[in-house]
Amino acid sequence: MDRIDKANERRRFLAGASRIALGSAAAMATMGQLQMVHAATRSNEKYKALVCVYLFGGNDSFNMVVPRSTTAYGTYNAARPALAIPQANLLPITPTAGAGGVDWGLNPAMPELRALFESGRAGLIGNVGPLVTPTTKSDYQNRRVPLPPELFSHVDQQSYSMSMGSETAAKAGWGGRLADRLQAAGFGSSTGLPIGLTMSGANAWLAGSQTGMYTLGSSGPSRIDASLRTATDARSVARRTAFNQLLDAAQRDSSAFVREHGRMNRRAIDFSESVFNAINNVPAPATVFPTGRFGDTLRTVARTIAARGALGQRRQIFFVGLGGWDTHDGQPVDHPRLLTTVSQGLAAFYNATIELGVSRDVTTFTMSDFGRTLNNNGDGTDHGWGGHSWILGGDVVGRRIYGTMPDYALGSSQDVGRGRMIPTTPVEQLGSTLARWFGLGFSDANEIFPNVRNFGSTGDYLPMLASTNAVINDVGFTRNRGGGKG
Repeated sequence: MDRIDKANERRRFLAGASRIALGSAAAMATMGQLQMVHAATRSNEKYKALVCVYLFGGNDSFNMVVPRSTTAYGTYNAARPALAIPQANLLPITPTAGAGGVDWGLNPAMPELRALFESGRAGLIGNVGPLVTPTTKSDYQNRRVPLPPELFSHVDQQSYSMSMGSETAAKAGWGGRLADRLQAAGFGSSTGLPIGLTMSGANAWLAGSQTGMYTLGSSGPSRIDASLRTATDARSVARRTAFNQLLDAAQRDSSAFVREHGRMNRRAIDFSESVFNAINNVPAPATVFPTGRFGDTLRTVARTIAARGALGQRRQIFFVGLGGWDTHDGQPVDHPRLLTTVSQGLAAFYNATIELGVSRDVTTFTMSDFGRTLNNNGDGTDHGWGGHSWILGGDVVGRRIYGTMPDYALGSSQDVGRGRMIPTTPVEQLGSTLARWFGLGFSDANEIFPNVRNFGSTGDYLPMLASTNAVINDVGFTRNRGGGKG
């Protein structure tokens, strides 16, 4: 091995050690404090998981869900002649509600999600996006109502959709705030593992949580370099010995700071190994996932769900990111490829939840920075506002479109320019609905998503999930009373 190879190996080793320390530190630093304070009152609560699939860059959902009716299709085709999906190629869907009198179809790259939609296991959320209060075109043009910060900006709209903040006014992500409330309610892991689990590194959705997030990655938990664990050649043994001696010396140092740093690293390494063993000692689902990083990541999510007992978790919140959606050009090639990836991956993941017997206990949904412009920019589209999202799982009341689909027409009442559509469903309404399903009460959900109050007495909830619909109806749930049962 030459000098450059050795230097690269050292860098990989140190980087791996750092990732483990950082990824585990949040869990280990508070491990003794994160025990289930109210475990006795929560012991019979069943398992649930939320999986957020974030499409980084802004998904062009106007080419994901397309009108098939003759008049509506003609308007759509006129708005984006260079990008319009041929009418005959669209995959018909038959929503039982929310179609608005229009026949709809899916991009031909999504047969798997079409099958889930038609079977009632998936639904669409129409024209969802960042919105502070109900907003008309005139409101927007005359700045009569508060608007999300820095509209059409990637970083700010990512931040808003994940945390209701902006790049310059960061707030804890709403996934992280859900985890904090559940932790306080006694849903914490018996092993100290955070409820928030990121498969795609640091992100605003789980950021800011008092209980932290734990990084797993596409293939599972990060681990220390193999030479530090089991290799037996002289060089590796010497390196392992030196590393352990440094940690041991740090834990005996005269400086309290150095001692704590050494202890933290030792606990982090031990903790990462315990998480790795818990996941890998449970048989992996037999479901076949598509090849590629997205499929690998969803397989790891399924494996982590399978290991929920060994990990001591009754609530898990996963973040999965998929990039490449900023299709300013090359969209006719890139966008169908991405839609295929999502359709095949999500269908495989749903099948895995069936295999694991938790399909009704796992809800998966998509988010994105924003929708894109209805008109085309050559062979691409530019940054927009409202767009469509998916929700799927065994508890989803599927084969429906929730919210209000926009008119795919340039210059329509919702178009603020070039087909940038004002959302009709705020992302906070989606979040509040998922929070209620996940076990939070009315008051908790409204504290996390305060802007839902601006959307009327039913603004906090979309009837997308069967079990929560039943709870709300069966207990005579009264909105706006500040403490309904969750």
